[in-house]
Order: sequence, then C-alpha cells, then structure tokens
Amino acid sequence: MSRLIDLPKSVEGLMAKDVYEKARAYALDRNSFGIVQDIYSKIFNTTTAFFIKDEIKKFVVSQIIALPLLCGMIWIVKNGGDYFFWYLWILSVVVSLFMMILYPEVIAPLFDKYSPLPDGELKQKIEELAASLKFPLYKLFIVEGSKRSSHSNAYLYGFHKHKRIVLFDTLIKGYCKKDDGDSDKDCGCETNEILAVLAHELGHWKHNHTLKGFLLSQIFNFVSVVISRRFEFQADEFATRLGHGEALKAALLKLQKDNLGYPLFDKLYSSWHHSHPPIIERLEVIDKKK
Repeated sequence: MSRLIDLPKSVEGLMAKDVYEKARAYALDRNSFGIVQDIYSKIFNTTTAFFIKDEIKKFVVSQIIALPLLCGMIWIVKNGGDYFFWYLWILSVVVSLFMMILYPEVIAPLFDKYSPLPDGELKQKIEELAASLKFPLYKLFIVEGSKRSSHSNAYLYGFHKHKRIVLFDTLIKGYCKKDDGDSDKDCGCETNEILAVLAHELGHWKHNHTLKGFLLSQIFNFVSVVISRRFEFQADEFATRLGHGEALKAALLKLQKDNLGYPLFDKLYSSWHHSHPPIIERLEVIDKKK
C-alpha cells in the first residue's frame, strides 16, 4: 500500500485520483496510528459536549450491565458445585440473547437518534423488496450516524416476525443537512443503490449467515483447541523418547509452581477451553510413554 502512490490501473474508472489519495492516506494512518486516530475521530468529529455526554453514558450503562452480571457469575462460582462452568455457560448464552434484544431497543437509542423512515419512494421500494423475499419487516429506521462519522452502513436486527432495518443517514443521498463549507456531506447513495445494499444484507439473512458463523466459530475454536492439545502431547512424547521424561516432569512442576497454575480441571471442560492440557494430564501421558 505504501508503494502504490499513483492510481493503480485496477481501480481506474472506479474512483477518482483525489479520492484514491484520500483513501490511501486514511488506510496508512489507520495502520500506523489506529488507536490514536480512533481517539482523534471521537474527539474532533463531534462537539466537546457531545463527546463528554457520550463517555458519561457509556460509563453508566457499562456499570449497570457489569455489576449484576459480575455478581451473578460470582454467585454461580460459589454455589454451582463441580459443574459451575455449565451454569456460567448457560448464563453467558442467556445474557447474550438478552443483550441482542435489549441493545437495539434500549441501549443504542441512548447514544444515537433513531427515527422512522419517512414515507416516500425509498420506503415503498424497501417494503416491496422485503415482501418479495418474505422478510418479516416490522419497522424501518434512520439512525443519525452523521454526528459521529461520515461512514455509511445499513443493518438488520430482530427476532422472528419483528425484524427491523436501520439505515445510516449518511447512506441516503441528500438526507444529511449540509453545513456551510462542508462538501463531504453531499454524499450518499441513490434509491436503487440503497436497495442493492439492502439486498446484500438480506442475503445474509436469507442464508442464515449469522447462525452459521456462530456455529462455525464454535467448531473452529474447539478444533483449534483439540489440535493445540495434541501438539503439546506430541512434544511431551518427543522429549520423553529422547530420555528427558523425568526432567520434563520436574520442569513442568516448577513452571506450574512459578506460574501459580491451577492443576485440577474437569477433563471435558479442559478439552474445550485449554489449549495446553493441565499438568496432571501431561504428567500421566509422560509416565505412559516412558
């Protein structure tokens, strides 16, 4: 990217040279100063009062959510017995589902203004598109994202027959009020382009990509843990066959002591969560391979 100073031939006709230069500079800045740039965007793309109020809201909301959740987790650990981790997993699933409902309905409107999409051609076309795909559209919203950033987006959320579509105001051409001397806000997409973006998002819904992605992530995590554990056992076996079994056991015990690692875990729990097998399992395998 740093070497592509001139407009590449592969993007000629797709974007103007000045737009390419801005996009390139933006990408380079993000790669080099990602955190700094995020802070800069938060502070300088909003008013001081907006920024302070936003941070206060974030702190209050995080405390309201975190305190009862932490108390619940501590209570489960203390009273859940040998299988407390199952109860923690159930709690995490319940909280995750609850937050999926609570966040868009209660938390998100605290930070951004959500308004019903006004009647007109765009609304009619979106409703027709949703109906043609049997998408159970419940409400259409516009979120005032222009107060935070010029970035555009659209997303879907909701359960069963109560689906919502949210459009960023920056996505709709001519919707954002143009400030004096601000030419960037004269951006956005035409109606047919917005419909194309929504068709893409509806494709994710139609093909159940959210559920599939969740399942794949769980399978991938499990497989990666299984493979990692297998590698650890293989490496232990290799060292043992070279005649270092006893020394390896002594070293592992010392490392366990130095790191204050807890030695006992349920084997089923450990096989799901621990990329490195617990010390007891490793010592047993080393003894068997002697």
